Amino acid sequence: MAKQHKTSAPKVLAVTGGKGGVGKTFIATHLAAQAAQQGMRTLLLDADLGVANVDIMLGISPHGSIANVLRGEAALSDIIVPVTNTLHVLPGGSGISEISHLQSSEQILLLDELEAVADRYDLAIIDTAAGIGSNVLYFVSSAQTALVVITPDPTSLTDAYALIKVLSKHRDMRRFMVMVNQAEEVEARIAFRRLCAVADCYLDVYLDYIGHLPSDSKVPDTIRLQKLLRDDSPFTKHLGQLLDHVISRPVADRKNGGLQLFWHHSLQTGLEASQAEG
Repeated sequence: MAKQHKTSAPKVLAVTGGKGGVGKTFIATHLAAQAAQQGMRTLLLDADLGVANVDIMLGISPHGSIANVLRGEAALSDIIVPVTNTLHVLPGGSGISEISHLQSSEQILLLDELEAVADRYDLAIIDTAAGIGSNVLYFVSSAQTALVVITPDPTSLTDAYALIKVLSKHRDMRRFMVMVNQAEEVEARIAFRRLCAVADCYLDVYLDYIGHLPSDSKVPDTIRLQKLLRDDSPFTKHLGQLLDHVISRPVADRKNGGLQLFWHHSLQTGLEASQAEG
């Protein structure tokens, strides 16, 4: 089939969180699957480098990882795994310590490789690692929009605030979408308001609540079986609504936004910030 060309860059969403165990990878994977089912050509980038597990969750066997690209052994297009016609996965690689902290030269190489495949997709979803490490900041600042996943757990709120603080102060990010996982609606809104109360006092940011996902007893089974949730699951219905919110929301308000070469510009901005911090 001939390669399809687009006149615009893909919408790029980073799914992130300050704390591990909040369901970030599960949500990123299912959002990507939902988008693909709606006909959007979707790239799911597993950016939890060194301990990546999107491939495990989907039950696929990658024939390479970002490490192979950084070593000059393959092009990024060589390691992308087609799950369906509209859902592709870029594996991050597990047990590879040397990519847990990308060097400046590696960030530039990855930048160029991403730009080379960007026109194949309508949507790119980046599943980042948890925390405020350099790779997390780099990948989140490469996205037009950041979705911060939290739970009602106080430690989740504290760590999410720390992540938002660093991104706003060091990466010029002012707008964040927030969703609450493993909570019913009232509990979710209370958790979001607690996060907002602290952010409003100390940060110049806008937090956009896009919804919640309730606890579902079927989730552990789907992870164990390396399968996606069934389409008739109530959890999947909530995910579909969240995807609609994600797609309809405006992109992050950046002083340096609006250029046509989105991938190159946004990733270069993250790189320059990393070099300044170093």
